Amino acid sequence: MIFRRKPRQRNFPFIRIIYLSIIVCSLFAVNACVPVLVGTGVVAGYTLSNDSAIGEVKCDYRTLWDVSMDKLQNLKPKILTSNESKGLIKATVSDNDVTIKIDTINSSMQKLKISARKYLLPKPQFAQKIFVKIVQDLE
Repeated sequence: MIFRRKPRQRNFPFIRIIYLSIIVCSLFAVNACVPVLVGTGVVAGYTLSNDSAIGEVKCDYRTLWDVSMDKLQNLKPKILTSNESKGLIKATVSDNDVTIKIDTINSSMQKLKISARKYLLPKPQFAQKIFVKIVQDLE
């Protein structure tokens, strides 16, 4: 008597659904929450990199500088460097090394970059929190 094996059915669709769900959830966790918080009026573009939040803000340089300094002062920082002509602020906020850099694209558009590190490790969520506070105050 010869025993025949039944061909094994593969469960590929189930595995593909799991992988797709993981990818979609990770994309939402990284990208989708900030534009909802920030709004559409002031920010033209926004990205979250390894240790920083970078975006183009529709306002003049002086307004962005004043709002950035005001929001930073609310966090009770230890300001290490503040150079308005270069658009650079370096501070320590709750053990995070924060750098705010403002570059002028044109008279009504500025590039805002906020970097945060704690013990040399990147903290993009902390940078994102400061970025969102500044942009919300501009609206």
